[in-house]
Amino acid sequence: MSSFKSLWVLACIVALLGVANGVDVGVHGGEGGYSPATVADTLQFSPLASQAPMSAFILFALGVTAVATEYAQRTARTTFLVLSSRRTAYLAKVAVTSVAASAIALGSALLGLVVGCAILGFCGDALPDVLVLVPSLASFALVMLCWPALAAGMTALVGRSVPVIIVLLLWPLVLERLAGLLLRKVPGFGDVADYLPFAAARAALHCLRDENDPDSGFTRALLGSDIHPGVGLVVFCLFAAFVVVAGGLVFARRDAP
Repeated sequence: MSSFKSLWVLACIVALLGVANGVDVGVHGGEGGYSPATVADTLQFSPLASQAPMSAFILFALGVTAVATEYAQRTARTTFLVLSSRRTAYLAKVAVTSVAASAIALGSALLGLVVGCAILGFCGDALPDVLVLVPSLASFALVMLCWPALAAGMTALVGRSVPVIIVLLLWPLVLERLAGLLLRKVPGFGDVADYLPFAAARAALHCLRDENDPDSGFTRALLGSDIHPGVGLVVFCLFAAFVVVAGGLVFARRDAP
């Protein structure tokens, strides 16, 4: 029951952030205001400013707790007896938490879009082209699908929740940036920085690009990657899949407490 309560609490927090994003779009997204790219970034919980969607920093906890709680609360034996194998238990945890997080994040983004359009309509401003935003929102849903899976896989590998939380908070913000700077200083490895997982995820989310934007240089610096959004999405998904598989192998062999 506590897990369900936590899910509802996290969902409410993300939904409130989605409404706040919608108000932001409604206030600043009128004629001469936000560009379609900025509207998309706002609805995606500002991955450029925070280096990852704010919703991801909240919802990856679902993946961590799904794996860590069994060992912390010593309920692993019960789960393994109910299900056919440890592998089945692990896959169920990854699938349920990933789909739930993606649905919550996408639903909150769409709620923000509705709120923003309502405010713009009330003020008599032009509404954003929803069809233009579809690729960005689709990429957002897929990226959010990977975050809890990545967290679950890392928790299965480490066996503890605190190190995983610290790494997933610091990695996109600090660690990967430092790694990218170091790689760009090594001859022949400069382009590798574009394919680091969270830089690739930011590239995937930034589907709407305007090279004529006077701030495009600053935007590229925040992105940290020049690869195509589709390539970025594939890189991040493959990275998450690799961690999930590695975590599953460890999870299936670890003794239940």
